[in-house]
Amino acid sequence: MSLDLKGLKFVLHSTSVSEDDDRKPLENLATEKSNSSSRKQKKSASNVDGETVIHLQDSEGSDILPKDAAGEDVDEQLEKVLTEAESREAWGSKTEFLLASIGLAVGVGNVWRFPYLAQKHGGGAFLIPYFTMMIVEGIPLFMMEYALGQRMKQSAVRVWNNVHPAFFGVGIGCMLVSFAMCLYYIVIITWCVYYFFVSFTSDLPWKIEYCPGYAGYSVIKANHSVWSMKNQSIWLNSNITAKLKKDMDEYPDCCVHHPTEFYWYRRGLRVSNTMESLGDGINWKLFGSLFVGWVITYLCVLKGVKSSGKAVYFTATFPYIIMFILFIRGVTLEGAGDGILAFFKPKWERVLDSRAWMDAATQMFYSLSIGFGALIAFSSYMPRKNNSSNDAITVVLANCGTSLFSGIVVFSFLGHRQHVTGTPVTDISPGPGLAFITFCEAFLLMDVSPLWAILFFFMLILLGIDSEFGTLEGAVAPLYDLKWVTMRKEYFMGIVAIIFFFVELALVCGNGFYLFQVFDDYSVPLPLLIISLFQVLAIGWVYGIDKLSNDIEYMTGSRPFFFWVLCWKYISPIAMAVVFFTSVAKTAEEQPTYLVYVGCIQNPFSSLFPGASNSTKRITYPPWAQALAVILVLASVFPLPIYLIKNWPKNWRQGFRNVFLSGWANYVPDPSWYDKSRRIPPVQMEKIIRQEDLAILKMQMMREQEKKELTSKA
Repeated sequence: MSLDLKGLKFVLHSTSVSEDDDRKPLENLATEKSNSSSRKQKKSASNVDGETVIHLQDSEGSDILPKDAAGEDVDEQLEKVLTEAESREAWGSKTEFLLASIGLAVGVGNVWRFPYLAQKHGGGAFLIPYFTMMIVEGIPLFMMEYALGQRMKQSAVRVWNNVHPAFFGVGIGCMLVSFAMCLYYIVIITWCVYYFFVSFTSDLPWKIEYCPGYAGYSVIKANHSVWSMKNQSIWLNSNITAKLKKDMDEYPDCCVHHPTEFYWYRRGLRVSNTMESLGDGINWKLFGSLFVGWVITYLCVLKGVKSSGKAVYFTATFPYIIMFILFIRGVTLEGAGDGILAFFKPKWERVLDSRAWMDAATQMFYSLSIGFGALIAFSSYMPRKNNSSNDAITVVLANCGTSLFSGIVVFSFLGHRQHVTGTPVTDISPGPGLAFITFCEAFLLMDVSPLWAILFFFMLILLGIDSEFGTLEGAVAPLYDLKWVTMRKEYFMGIVAIIFFFVELALVCGNGFYLFQVFDDYSVPLPLLIISLFQVLAIGWVYGIDKLSNDIEYMTGSRPFFFWVLCWKYISPIAMAVVFFTSVAKTAEEQPTYLVYVGCIQNPFSSLFPGASNSTKRITYPPWAQALAVILVLASVFPLPIYLIKNWPKNWRQGFRNVFLSGWANYVPDPSWYDKSRRIPPVQMEKIIRQEDLAILKMQMMREQEKKELTSKA
């Protein structure tokens, strides 16, 4: 809803569910009559001492909410209710809020995706596009979502409806993409839980000694060691040595050639040969791990921010303790310096590669959880008088700093691996393979290897759980805000957990890893980019940067920095549009493929594909999987055009002229720089916001009164 004050519009956020009320400006509500069966009501607005005051009256002009028996004024009653409402659902402290936000932003992607992308795109050279995207996208959008949530104190769906009803679909898209994220992200936690438990052994189970064909291989290897020590100038000795070396290289057991890779695919995931085959069906070890993952997640979100706020003291801080321990151990290993040098050594020619910039932008969105709605939900539980801008910068820097720190930790271990085995530092597996293949190989080279594996996978579990329950909170909050769900939160969360658990059984079958790739590639990245682009356009050109700046000045005491304003209006939308069209063009020109396990060259996994040196191969998705990918993209995006068309304003031509043809003010990053009357002092903003809240509570009480009357008549 919007409120006219001295010719200016301000957002009036409503906690009601009725779309009819939400789509009507308050000035229209002043003359509109509802169809209540009990009485006809109208809302009017008058101007007293320069301040707009909202009145709720019936058709005879008397107040709907009279003074109570004790003579207490209605506004005094509502002040008490408002104070109670503002403190009912809130973080226990600002520390809880910051830890929860850091836990939401910092996830497993910081540990395995960022180091891989850095190495892929030129080491230290990748830091240029990465930190550039942090400045022009990460911080501005993070700051924007924090400010909107704290100002309107509602979930993403309600916030974007308040910006303009045509953007109601943006909030729905945030909710849907959050559910999509929760659906498959828990599977990563499942893998970590499995590896965590199997690491509680005296010897890690992916050691070469546990390979099924190791007995025969060890004999050949021992004989080769003996013959290789003899004089190779003698023809017989060199011939036998060469023959034994050939037998070792061609030994028909993939496990002895790549033990960690074999364990990951064949014993951990128990993959099938293609996406269209279930293989051995449900992997019961992963089934149990999935159950454990959902139990932990449910306990963290059981009581909303009350329970998650307490959980983050452990889940958000302990990973840093473990990471620091791994850092100390990693940098003291032989060869660690070579690995860290390889991580930072720049290949400057890669800076101009468009793919590096696209991956940097995608990583920034994905890592910071921008566009999911969780940031808006988290900040809505904070008091309005809080410096949300500083909070946003703190969390973004913590997230990006964690990525950089984890890269140092990862490459220190890879440097040690290179020192011992000769395997190049740059030979790393992408995505989950970095944790479950490359890192596991490094653990085998260390003393007390099970201890380091336990610490590492426990750290990944905590990082994943933080992101999972934070995103789930952001997905569920709108359902309560819209009154689509009214049952107690612990019951509803339990229902969601059970439903998701059974759906995710498909992801722990033989072809589950292949299905996971469909979700990981298509359900979040592109929809998130589209949603975020709509968000920044809505704020910059519909809501107005001057209004957002007024809100921020009221909440923080100062207006936003010039550069952030410029980003909201121009830089961020342009950067996101470029990334979006580049992503679409890249997707259109390439066949959609997924990574399938084919086994080693010496012993292919199946007759369908020959083996490969790295035991994997990319093949084209089957038609039904391509259709699923399209559905996953459209599922989160389709509400945007639907509600944009449905709620398109009837006077859009006038609105277009007001924005684009009414002078230079609207083209200035902050129109209040040009038109001083559009800047509202914090004292006046205080009156406006308080009046908005009181009006909302009056409407709520009016509806509750109507419901009681209808119930009594029934």
